This record gives sequence, C-alpha cells and structure tokens, in this order.
Amino acid sequence: MNDEIFRSQNSDRYLQFGAVILLVSFAVIVYGHVFSNGLCCADDSMYATVAKNLAFGKGYAQSTPLDGSVGLRSFDPGVGTGPTVIIPAAVLVYVVGNVPWAPGFTTATISLSLLFLGLILLRNTSGGGAYVCTSVLLLYSLTAGLHFEHWYSLLGETPAALLCVAGAGVLANKPERRSSIAVAGLLFGLALMAKLLSLLAFIPIAFWLIRSAVHRRDGRHLFDCLLATTAFTGPFVFFEVWKVLVLGPHLYWLNTMEFLTFFKSQSTASTVGLGNIAAVVTNALNTYSNNSAVMHQRFGYSPLTLLLVAALTVGLVCRYADSQFIKLFCLLSVTAALIEISWWLFISNGWPRYALIGLFLYFFAVSCVVFIRQSWLITSSITLLLLLVFLPGYSRFSDPIRFVWKYRYGYTPRLVNLLRTVRFLEKAQHDQPFVMGVWSTAGDIEYTMPTVGNFIRYDHVPEDRQGGAILVRNKIWVDFAPMPEFTAWEKKCDELLLDAPPYVVSRCPGSRK
Repeated sequence: MNDEIFRSQNSDRYLQFGAVILLVSFAVIVYGHVFSNGLCCADDSMYATVAKNLAFGKGYAQSTPLDGSVGLRSFDPGVGTGPTVIIPAAVLVYVVGNVPWAPGFTTATISLSLLFLGLILLRNTSGGGAYVCTSVLLLYSLTAGLHFEHWYSLLGETPAALLCVAGAGVLANKPERRSSIAVAGLLFGLALMAKLLSLLAFIPIAFWLIRSAVHRRDGRHLFDCLLATTAFTGPFVFFEVWKVLVLGPHLYWLNTMEFLTFFKSQSTASTVGLGNIAAVVTNALNTYSNNSAVMHQRFGYSPLTLLLVAALTVGLVCRYADSQFIKLFCLLSVTAALIEISWWLFISNGWPRYALIGLFLYFFAVSCVVFIRQSWLITSSITLLLLLVFLPGYSRFSDPIRFVWKYRYGYTPRLVNLLRTVRFLEKAQHDQPFVMGVWSTAGDIEYTMPTVGNFIRYDHVPEDRQGGAILVRNKIWVDFAPMPEFTAWEKKCDELLLDAPPYVVSRCPGSRK
C-alpha cells in the first residue's frame, strides 16, 4: 500500500512537470501560427476589422458590412464573435497598430492563459498534472489540422468554451461560497459574449442552482440564484445598453430583429413550424443523420461513441473519485457538453465550427477519468484507453508542428503579399473606394489598410462611377464561393495592376463619367 502511494505521488510530480512542458510546447506552436498566419480565415478578418475600427475611434462597427451597405455599420448583427474577444483585440490594436498578428494574439493569449490557470489551480490536486496532459492532448487531437485556426485567429469558439470550463470549475470547487457563484456566473456571461452558443452550456448551472434553492427552501439559496443571474447577464446588459446609446431605440429594435433572423438561419428548426410535431421530429432526425455524418467526416467521432464514453466516465468518476469538486465539475461539464452537441446534431445547420464548444467541454469532462480512486496501473490504463478511443485526430498531430518548423515565426508568403498589396493600394491614385466582392474577399485587406472604409461592394457601385474603378480581391475567397455577377466584373476589369497571390488588383476600362 505504501509503495502504491509513493508511486502515485511520484507520478503526480512527474505529470505536473510534464503538463508544464506540454503547455509551453503548445504555446510555442500556437504563437508560431499567430505570428506567421494571421488573418487566415475570412471571418476572423471581419471581426478584426471591428476591433480595428473600435481602436481607431470609429466605434464598434463593421466597415465591410455583410449586407453590402456602404460605409460603417455599427453593431452589425452578422458579427458572430462578441466583445469578450473583440474589445481586448481593439486594445491591442490601439497599442501595437493593425498588424496582422494582433487579432490572433488576443485569442491565443486568452485561451492559453485559461489553460495555464487551470494547471495552477490543480497543482495541489492529486491527478491534476495527468488531467491537464490528457485534456490538452485530446483538444490538440480535435483541432490539429482542420480546426487549429481556432487557437490563433480572432474567433470566439475557443475562448467561449474555455470560459465555460473555468466557470464550471470555479463553481464546483466551492459551490457554497457566494464569491464562487458570482465569479462562475460572470465567467459564463463572458463566454456568452464571446459566442452566444455558450448560453446552452449555462443550462446545467442554472438547473443546479434552482434545484438547490427548491430543495433547501431558504432565502440564502434564492439570493444565490439572483446573484448568479445578475453576474451572468451583466456583460450582456452592458453591451445592449451600449448599443441603445449608440443606435437609438428605433435602430436598436431593427438591429435586434435582424439579429434574431440571422440567429434563426443558423438552425434547421426555423424552417419547420413548431405546431407540426411530426414534421419537427422528422426534420430533427434528418438533421441528425446529416450532421452525424459531418461529425464523423470532420472529427472522426461517432455520436454513439461519444455518448458511451461520457456515460462510462460519469459512472467511474461518481463511483471512484474521492473529490466532490471533481464529481460536480464532471457532471456539470458533461451535461453542458451533451446539450451543446445535441443541439448541433439535431438542430444546427451542421457547420463544424459550431460543434467545437460542445466538443471542448466534452473532452474536459471525460478527462476527469484520471481522478478515479484506483491503482496507478488501472487509472493509467483507463486513461490510455480514452486517448486511443479518439485516435482519428492523431493522424494530423504533426501538421501544426511542421508549419511552425517551416516558417519559424516568419510571415507566410500570403501575409507577405497582403502587406505588399496594402502598400500598393496606399499609393494607388483613386478618388472613390476600391471595389470588392462580398465581405470575405477583402476583409483582411480592409483590416490591414491604414484607413477605414476603403471598399464598396461591386453591386453598390453607381453606373456612372464604374469606369476606371479599381477591383481588389482575395482569390481564395472569390473562388470559395463564386458569383456570376462578380465573375463578370473580373472579366471586364482586366487591366492587371498587381498580381500578388492570392491578391489581385485590376482596373476597369473607361473613365468615370
């Protein structure tokens, strides 16, 4: 028995040291992508543009609006990443300028700080090092290759998921303390304002608080519910008040209605009337069939496997873990994960990135298996089995590492050409905005330009100003979603001014009338 305890203590020390090495190595890989491959993914460029405009004193505004409108659009409903990420990015842009790495640096720093914070909080917990190693390896296997940009681009999914995990951890650690309840509510509120899908992850917290209040039937627990609600809704309320002050009541109402329309478009349920139960069920089953295939294709996981592993983990943790903290954290996390994943499987439009919050929570939950109170050999074997179950992601393990080794924190050719294109456009003589396709075809250029509002969408150019117009586009996103109308513009504007792949600048024939 003493030998077993001594061996366990030694393994804890080694694993804590290994967790530090693993997190530092992971940070080196993530920041390598931040500095080499900024503004990679269209959406992140759009959010970065909002951060730039805020830093430049133009307000929380989009300058390549999704609806194609001309000029700045404050609080564009189509901006899917929220102020939890965009405001810190704006602060960094204000300090260092609109350099390509600033937006991704924000996401990476928030995310890695939360991971390191978790390691610090678990430093005195038996199995804490093993937990960090297991969860980070699982998250790496999930994102390596296809979705690694969520660690180094200005996208809200990763910070939102990690804030939810932090909130669940804070509450589970000291559930009777009001300070824990307030901090947990605030962390979930910040997650909500990073990505609205985090609202689903708060459901288990709300249920647990309400159940405690009903079970105890005293004023203290009712006040705890009120405190958690206030902390959770605080960031949202402040942001909405800001919107009302900027937009005014009428425009705020229109903005809210447009946002609700946009939000409904992200799910398939909006196409079926809720009054027709049979149609709702049929639609949900069809959506599940399609989305489960997408999950297997993009992530390599079967929903049934996820459910079975979650059930096994919860059973082992509740039966064999010593810590009530770990038991409650596992239950809250796995319930939040299954709610998020169920929404994605049965209701969502199937975009893979929308599954990431649920999968992040899921892997943090199932990693709790390392805390079961069994022999070191049995616990290690179960943990190894867990890692093997999710083997599909490991085939992509080397991709992020090889990328960092190749560029070694230097700009990729795409970023070199982005800066070259911006310098060219700064010197170009023009008396009207440059012409772009949809927002994605010029988002990274708009962010990197020293001025604001540099583009107008092709279908908003007045006929008498089309002659001599300068057409600018990122061919990656032009070819990603070809549009016949814009293709006609490309054919018409065939005087090539700059070819810096994937960026192309050309002039339209004639002169402005």
